Amino acid sequence: MPTWEEDIVLALTNLGGTGTYADIYNEIEHLRATRPPSWKKVIQRVIQDRSSDSAGFKGLDDLFFAVEGLGRGAWGLRKLVDNTPAASDLELVPGDANPRRTSLKTYRVLRDTLLARQVKLLHRDNCQLCGVALRMSSTQTYSEAHHIVPLGRAHAGPDTGSNIIVLCPNHHALCDYGAIPLRRDAIREVPGHRIDDAALLYHNEHIFREGSDAS
Repeated sequence: MPTWEEDIVLALTNLGGTGTYADIYNEIEHLRATRPPSWKKVIQRVIQDRSSDSAGFKGLDDLFFAVEGLGRGAWGLRKLVDNTPAASDLELVPGDANPRRTSLKTYRVLRDTLLARQVKLLHRDNCQLCGVALRMSSTQTYSEAHHIVPLGRAHAGPDTGSNIIVLCPNHHALCDYGAIPLRRDAIREVPGHRIDDAALLYHNEHIFREGSDAS
């Protein structure tokens, strides 16, 4: 019989990489027909024993993550947190048969912290404003993580889950340049991630219509 650790990994894989305790319990019920009375506590202990985000981490394989600041019992598989593909562009010289090609990393990629990638996995790359997840291939989708209170020196926003919103490139640019407000009732949420009201207020009072170039 598979171990509890193996079943939890499979459950999270079936869920797409992340899930709340309730999601994990539901998957485990399908995987294990026979369970002890305390099985839910067993699952909690195994996850916390194997997550360096937990105070109970036992120093074993660091399999699971809990995004800092989410605080709703949402967990994910570390192995499924992928680096965002680096953007590239062509720098063309008119009349040159062999133009020089330069790989460029945009500021959005530079802001793509581990925490941001974890939040994007939680949302399955779906934009929190329009619901779009760009399809890069049959197995890969793409989104961008926007720090609502910018991380730059002028704003000094925190790199926390409650200060991050997952966006498609179009809505990311609109937010960066202060072209749109951010309203709670227009933001799509998933269990385990809630944006802080203070961050939304900051955007609407200091970024919206100011043409900010911070990310």
